Amino acid sequence: MAGNADWVLDVENGVAVRFPSPAQSGITSTTPETYWTGAISAWGVALAKLGHQVEQLPVGAALTYGNTSNPQDLANYSVFVVDEPNVLFTAAEKTAIVRFVQNGGGLFMISDHDISDRNNDGYDSPDIWNDLMANNSVQANPFGFKVNLDNFSEDSRNVRVSSTNPILNGSQGAVSQLSFHNGASMTLNPTANSTVQGLIWRTNSTQGNNLAMAASSTFGTGRVVIVGDSSPADDGTGSPGNTVYYGWTENASHSRLHMNASLWLAKLQ
Repeated sequence: MAGNADWVLDVENGVAVRFPSPAQSGITSTTPETYWTGAISAWGVALAKLGHQVEQLPVGAALTYGNTSNPQDLANYSVFVVDEPNVLFTAAEKTAIVRFVQNGGGLFMISDHDISDRNNDGYDSPDIWNDLMANNSVQANPFGFKVNLDNFSEDSRNVRVSSTNPILNGSQGAVSQLSFHNGASMTLNPTANSTVQGLIWRTNSTQGNNLAMAASSTFGTGRVVIVGDSSPADDGTGSPGNTVYYGWTENASHSRLHMNASLWLAKLQ
């Protein structure tokens, strides 16, 4: 929630608590995404409509893995979504995240462009993601990619051709494009992780290891997806005074990509 952002499911009086309000039990097939007020509420409501449970990690809550005294320990969840982090993870938090994936968890990483430091602490999301992958106690570059320090806006249809890829052709529909509004690309490193693969690339890029806009990999028994811009998940709702934009409904592929990826991360497709 740093600066002009609300990358949470719901905000009540400026606070994102564990359980969004109103209660998730009230969601039906016709519930609008405005049921909750947060920039990724549409994503959460869509998952709830499929019968999944969603929660938030409140400010100040512990980010752990394997701590049975923490009710929100990552071991209790299938997928951890982190949208545009703006504070460096501690050494213990980095270990928790990487171990969570290594032992079967799903991690959805969302970055933003270079020089997008919303809380003015000297670090933005590309820095933070790259620090997680380069400086953790488990393995160097465990996921096989890094976020490039670039900034571009582009509508790309340079999508990996695959009729069987569950992220691009899953139960929620086929993905045919991805639109960035100031995002960053990724460089893939199959030497570090042979499973890494690009999903969508910049328009004029070859489908190789450079300039990927979205990518996936596996690590241990877990799975990882990264999208280089927060705009596609943005549903345009947020706290009063914050300016957010409609990316979720900008084209049909945005919701399909995020929903298919969520289900793939949870090993449901």
